[in-house]
Amino acid sequence: MTIRTASIKGFALAATLACTASFALDATAADLEVRIDGLRSAEGDVRVALHRQVGEGSFPGDAGVVGASFRRAAEGAVRFIFADVAPGAYAVAAFHDADGDGALNQNIVGMPTEGHGFSNGARGFMGPPSFEDAAVTVGKSEAVVSITVSIDYPMGAQQ
Repeated sequence: MTIRTASIKGFALAATLACTASFALDATAADLEVRIDGLRSAEGDVRVALHRQVGEGSFPGDAGVVGASFRRAAEGAVRFIFADVAPGAYAVAAFHDADGDGALNQNIVGMPTEGHGFSNGARGFMGPPSFEDAAVTVGKSEAVVSITVSIDYPMGAQQ
């Protein structure tokens, strides 16, 4: 066997292994489809964050965010896709940023004044829900995981 033949065979083997590894990695990642429903108006934006748990009581803080997106609101529902999500537990937090200022507005005691929601329909008492209550599982053998987050509006919200 000449050096040239060995190099070509080595390259072909390396390329085959790389493709196989690529397919194996792709098989363990899934797309997470998040449908946000219950939107009262098309004003402003809808903002969504995908979280992993990084510590007790950190949800829905910035520390656990592994993906975030926003788009113009549409009355009724909008859809987001988080591509290539590794298997594990995740929680989704979303809000209807009706005034488009990029923040979840709150009243003087810290209660949200804009529509918001969490995966699993999780609700907190005097604060956000726990990560565990909002967690959804992305399995190793799933290609697409679909969830719905319903937006709840506080009393008196004008959206």
